[in-house]
Amino acid sequence: MSRHDQLFNARGIAIIGASDDPSRPGSQPIAALKRTGYKGGVYPVNPRYAEVGGYRCYATPADIKGDVDIAVIALPAAGAVDMVKICGERGIPYGVVLGGGFREVGEAGLALQNSLVANARAHGMRLIGPNCNGIANIHSHMYACFGSMSRTPLLQPGPVSVVMQSGGFGYGMALSCRNAGIGFRMLIASGNEADLSAPELIDLLIDDPETKVILAYLEGVMDGRALMNVGEKALKAGKPILIWKAGKTTQGVRVAATHTANMTGTYDIWRAAFRQCGIVDVYELEQVTDFIQAFNAGRFPRGRNIAVLSPSGGSAVVVSDAADEFGLHLPALGAGTAAILESALPHAHSRVNPIDLGAGGISPSNRASFDVALNALLDDPEIHQICLMTPTSIGDRAIAGADALSEAVKRTDKPIFVFSTLLRDVIPEVLDRFAAAKIPVLHSPVRVARAAGLLADYAEIRNGQASRMEGIKQSGKMRPVVAIPEGATGVLDEAQSKALLAAVGIRVSKDLILTGEKEQAAQLSEVNFPVAVKILSADIAHKTDIGGVVLNVSNQQELEVAIDRVRANARSRAPNARIDGVLVSEMITDAIELIVGIVNDSVFGPVVMLGMGGVYAEVLKDVTYRPAPIGVGEATEMIQQLRSFSILEGVRGKPASDIEALAQVIALVSQMGWAQRDRLLGMDINPMMVLPKGRGVIAADALIVLR
Repeated sequence: MSRHDQLFNARGIAIIGASDDPSRPGSQPIAALKRTGYKGGVYPVNPRYAEVGGYRCYATPADIKGDVDIAVIALPAAGAVDMVKICGERGIPYGVVLGGGFREVGEAGLALQNSLVANARAHGMRLIGPNCNGIANIHSHMYACFGSMSRTPLLQPGPVSVVMQSGGFGYGMALSCRNAGIGFRMLIASGNEADLSAPELIDLLIDDPETKVILAYLEGVMDGRALMNVGEKALKAGKPILIWKAGKTTQGVRVAATHTANMTGTYDIWRAAFRQCGIVDVYELEQVTDFIQAFNAGRFPRGRNIAVLSPSGGSAVVVSDAADEFGLHLPALGAGTAAILESALPHAHSRVNPIDLGAGGISPSNRASFDVALNALLDDPEIHQICLMTPTSIGDRAIAGADALSEAVKRTDKPIFVFSTLLRDVIPEVLDRFAAAKIPVLHSPVRVARAAGLLADYAEIRNGQASRMEGIKQSGKMRPVVAIPEGATGVLDEAQSKALLAAVGIRVSKDLILTGEKEQAAQLSEVNFPVAVKILSADIAHKTDIGGVVLNVSNQQELEVAIDRVRANARSRAPNARIDGVLVSEMITDAIELIVGIVNDSVFGPVVMLGMGGVYAEVLKDVTYRPAPIGVGEATEMIQQLRSFSILEGVRGKPASDIEALAQVIALVSQMGWAQRDRLLGMDINPMMVLPKGRGVIAADALIVLR
């Protein structure tokens, strides 16, 4: 028996707190199990009844003689705590605690929840909930749940499983999918997740052979890395995970001193984590239904090229426009393919991509010719997906198109999409044919392009999974990451921060540290102009804001004035700051300013950030993120994702920047953030000066914050 069998395919279910009142949680699972024909044992438990719902009712779980794999506990909080202990002693492996009154109500409830978990763990029992709707297996009619999950309209069997932290909204997503003809396997409403968490439940579903696609509604997780791990496992297994993440606008725990922290929102990190491990981010119901239909076909493209066929010129134009938005290409057809189309579609208005079939479209009379053209496109190695636009086709024409695609899909592994505006009451037999062939039918050309783009994205991430992991391994060997000195805590000043970066192997600017007055004259005589003059203080994170920076100092006299000015400004505008001295730094004038940073997120741990830097870093917010550690390849992808990437490539006679050196440093910073995650709270390298190609990068300023 596999580790999920007792939970997903329970041989028997005890309903504790059973009731004959249909409005009570202790009644609803019994009614659902009976109504749907569950084949396992149904064991109501309540000493007040001899029978509930036509089943014998037991005084205690200990009286049940049959196999019981799940105990549904429909009791008040205090009673549930004691009952978990009794069920654990009975040897029941799983409990579903429906009722509330636990962590969600405050300290007293949290204490009860802790006792609940302790009782379960003392007997090797695992819990779903508390404060949840429960679990259902649609295939086997196993309803260990209450509320909407146990009532009609019930879902149809299929390959999609759902984990939902909100039973109401999560089940609403499932019903929306049901209306699109999508069937389900498991539904799990996880509630407070006192024991089994969403990542653990998703992990179980990946191992479930009947589950092919996983949908989740999440408001948060305690361990973001655990979620990323199951994402990578699902990616490897070819089981897509779609997550609707709610609570996107709230800020997590942040380091107020750093630009990186100020520029990083919670959802930024979630999206970066999702992309890195292949989880699909969804945020509206039509995305959920469209993407699941696309994934249910189990076909993944080998590239980003699509061929569009349409009897409607307007539909072809719209999908072509949308293709640009979602990174798809409509390539010119190869000579061989074009010749076949020329012969097979003599009356088509256009035989270039997109292919305008004309107002007649597909019909029984031209079906054979259409088959020839369609097969030529499917055989063309430069075409990776097919999109057929049939917005208003009905009757024999619609059936001819459905039959043609249904036959073609049997001989190809390329995804095929259909656009139609017509609903089931108009073309039921057509939609049935498409559903049987697992061909998605979406209700706008833009939705077709978006779903096709998603499949291309997913395929690229999946294909790059092995190289990404190897890249992280290789980047970890770039240079041993030095330990942070014992006893160092809080904010490090610029000189201390740069010293740590230099020890890691990151090139820093040439600096002169002035800590006193007596040695100053001799030291200043060694300066090579021009220079920047900066106040040195761990208490002043943003030196420019208080007038603590003077740039382009070009001679000795200006230097002395600048030193006095930054000291005076610091004393007047940051009177409580400890001043460690003044930093005189080389001016780097032929470089592009970027910011590279680390923020140690409360959910995902160290996250590396890259953005356009300097004093406008927080204004421009041209940034991209990745949970650390990453390799050079992913660091290069981060650079390419910047809206300002073309500047780094060189514009208007400017030389290209040293992108390769920048990628090396980003990977190294990510390795440092990961290796020192227990001590490093945040870091900015701002500006990171990116010199022309072949000349490297220089950290001109830095700020490190330690726990």
